[in-house]
Amino acid sequence: MRLATFTLAIAIATSAVLALSGQAPIPVETSDLLTHSPLVTCGANARPPATRSSHARVGTWNIRAARSASVSAIADELRAMQADVIALQEVDVRVRRTGFVDEPTALATALDFQYVFAAAIKWDQGDYGLAVLSRWPLTDVKRYRLDATAAEEPRIVLEATICAGGRALHVFNHHADGRVAARDTGFAQLKRIVQARLGGGLLVLGDFNEPIEGPGVHGLLEAGLVDVGNDHDLGTSGNRRIDYLLADAPFARRTTTAHVWPTDKSDHNAVLADLEW
Repeated sequence: MRLATFTLAIAIATSAVLALSGQAPIPVETSDLLTHSPLVTCGANARPPATRSSHARVGTWNIRAARSASVSAIADELRAMQADVIALQEVDVRVRRTGFVDEPTALATALDFQYVFAAAIKWDQGDYGLAVLSRWPLTDVKRYRLDATAAEEPRIVLEATICAGGRALHVFNHHADGRVAARDTGFAQLKRIVQARLGGGLLVLGDFNEPIEGPGVHGLLEAGLVDVGNDHDLGTSGNRRIDYLLADAPFARRTTTAHVWPTDKSDHNAVLADLEW
């Protein structure tokens, strides 16, 4: 009995240390939560606001689940970026650690944007995953589940189809695993997902947890994607560049400017690019 009590105490203490260090045990329970703004049919009459008709600013940002800054502060930062479409990673929905806030809904409401949230896992009484916010309406959303073992965190790819100026814009959002083997598996599946769509105008955004010379990023570039957010003078997480904005050839040719947006509202900077539209 004493041994059992001692073992339980050690387990509780270990969990507490891991939680405090940010290395909590990896949950493996997937979540089916997929929420979004109403979907529309994209047609020639669906035009962007007149003041934003000449270009589209797109971006990607790992917001660290609003643990480095409040949701309100993150909304202010997004507003300052003036992005029309932005992919977000590490997003909480009604999670205890972040006050049970529905972060994508709160951000979309603050910005008067449309949104989609796709959960990857259940976490701390809520859900955790990816989101895309858009100034323009959504026409379709889809979550792709990537292979994972019991020792790995389940990962996903979120596809959001956006009606921008009467044309469909396909955005793929991915947060790659920090472990090499799991990351490589995820990249291989991501590559297969987007390859069939190359040439039609698409963006692949996200936190790839890998430098530009890494095999996963290299494989996406070999498949025909172009690194349009290639500001190598500024890291996106610490001194490392691990957040990317990739485009297929049609969109890469339309990119006019791309840069890293430094911010203290997360442990990642954002990456932004302007596309002629």
